[in-house]
Amino acid sequence: MMTSVTNDSGSVAVIVIGAGHAGLAISRCLTQRSIEHLVLERGQIANSWQTQRWDSLKLLTPNWQAQLPGFHFDGDNPDGYMDMADLTQFLTRYAQVTAAPVRTHTRVVSVTRTANGYRVITNRGTWLCRSIVLASGICNKASIPAIAKKLPSTISSVSPLDYKNPDQLKAGGVLVVGGSATGLQLAEEIHQSGRNVTLAVGEHV
Repeated sequence: MMTSVTNDSGSVAVIVIGAGHAGLAISRCLTQRSIEHLVLERGQIANSWQTQRWDSLKLLTPNWQAQLPGFHFDGDNPDGYMDMADLTQFLTRYAQVTAAPVRTHTRVVSVTRTANGYRVITNRGTWLCRSIVLASGICNKASIPAIAKKLPSTISSVSPLDYKNPDQLKAGGVLVVGGSATGLQLAEEIHQSGRNVTLAVGEHV
């Protein structure tokens, strides 16, 4: 079951870092093989989705495609698209159904090799394990070009990880850099809020 700890330590076969899609799916697979493990999560389950995404974000895939090992979407809108609240609920329910051994609010400080595996130091204790699975995601750090540091102080800059909605932007025109799904969605939302928006597209097709 999901648990929250204050101080903890010990040894376990596998440490999984991150309680998002990948971390919870790996946990399910380890449980099926009776491999003792822990899932360490710096915040809540689906933390990145809850804290580093904009308010109106919806998945690009329909609900019927939402499937994890031993679990799938069973709601009444299979052709709809989950928003952040829906996705958080979906992943939280998955963790509950699979009894994932998640330690929330447990931030990994360091990982070092030992003679028999790894030592994982967290803000709430130290764990020894034979194997580690890094499931912390690939979209938790914004890719910001160096030129952004040379912007005049009169121009504010915000990355998608910090952007929540148009209300947080200063008055005036907005330049959205990047033509991927994120750039297009943000450009449309900001434009619909009544601002003049320029979308800068590089080689993205």
